Amino acid sequence: MSRSLKQSVINFTRKPVLATFLFGMSSGFPLTLVFTLMTYWLRDYGVSRTGIGLFALIGLAYNIKFIWSPILDGVQLGVFARRFGHRRSWLFLILSLMAGLMLLLAQFDPVADIQIVALIAALIGFLSASQDIIVDAYRIEIQQDEELGQGAAMYVYGYRVANMLAALSGLYLADLFGWSVALSIMPLFAFTGMIAAIWVGEPSQTEEQKEQRRNQTYKSFMINNVYEPFKDFLTRDNAILILVMIIFLKVGDAMADMMIGVFHIDLGFTKIEIADYSKLVGQIALFIGMAAGAVLYGAMGKYRALFIATVAMMVTNLIFIWAFYQGNDVIALAISMATEKFATGMGATVMVAYMSSLCNRNFTATQYALLSSAAGVGRTVMGSSGGFIVDAVGWVNFFWVTTVIAMPGVILLYILYRRSPETED
Repeated sequence: MSRSLKQSVINFTRKPVLATFLFGMSSGFPLTLVFTLMTYWLRDYGVSRTGIGLFALIGLAYNIKFIWSPILDGVQLGVFARRFGHRRSWLFLILSLMAGLMLLLAQFDPVADIQIVALIAALIGFLSASQDIIVDAYRIEIQQDEELGQGAAMYVYGYRVANMLAALSGLYLADLFGWSVALSIMPLFAFTGMIAAIWVGEPSQTEEQKEQRRNQTYKSFMINNVYEPFKDFLTRDNAILILVMIIFLKVGDAMADMMIGVFHIDLGFTKIEIADYSKLVGQIALFIGMAAGAVLYGAMGKYRALFIATVAMMVTNLIFIWAFYQGNDVIALAISMATEKFATGMGATVMVAYMSSLCNRNFTATQYALLSSAAGVGRTVMGSSGGFIVDAVGWVNFFWVTTVIAMPGVILLYILYRRSPETED
């Protein structure tokens, strides 16, 4: 075993890297509730496809979280910060509020109380986006530079494990005991983030950082936490091109992902069939794809790896056209989900590694929030139109749209690759 490979394996066993797996779980479960379980819940109660598609707008907070990321990065929570530390105090507060709102959500009828349900879901989305800001900064600050690659992989694995566990437990419990019980168990996942923060401790700060947070004025806050992070990123070569590319690369996949639960219900699959053949098989393929993405990124370089992964994500949406013509066939359900999720897994690992590589460690919270906000635009803005498109053109043409709409991102990626040092290899 080479020295670098041996060191890579050792890094996976270190406490900061292992804790990042739990942080990933904490970040992953709210997204499953808002964008997966809620679509099944709403459709189960007879909400229209168009109405369900509009619920994607709940995720708007993920797209604009860079706006309030400087507040979470620079503002102390008084006695809570003195007791738990800056990052942990914010994390504990956010997770506690989110857990309470999830318990409250379970008490309402999604048809009779649709406006209240939408409001609570929007608040959960806001808190979830805020948690991501804290967790992204946290996981980078507790790791050494040589651990960041393994930490990114563990974060994605934790994120997806939470997606799988939340979706499977939610669907099974909904089928056995009803949606109120299923939604009520979601807050249990919040403990993963709390456990990780307690286990690994507060990220270390220099005396200069502590003094800056204690004695900052409004002017110094704006300069250090708003102006400098954005200036540092936006004055780089191709900064705007990178942001636009990230937006388009995620559009088609996000649109399909938002409507896939409705697609399966419309084909007549039961919740148990969806849990077994879609969620379980799909998640196994996803995990294999994430490992493939890590290998691809290390072997091919970031732009080549991104190109391969995103083209795979774009093309595999077309397999759902084949699944549509197979109808209520669980084998077709399993094959289509396994194929699509493998590509998604590759893309997820490569994208997290790519965006992490773009961040200045001095401004991690705000810069990563900016990049991940761009990545979430497709899920929210275009995802919300999925229901309209299906109603207008049908499922077959919808999946063609999700494929074609990702093309601008692939073209921009090729332009960036041609301008990158990788072309000199």
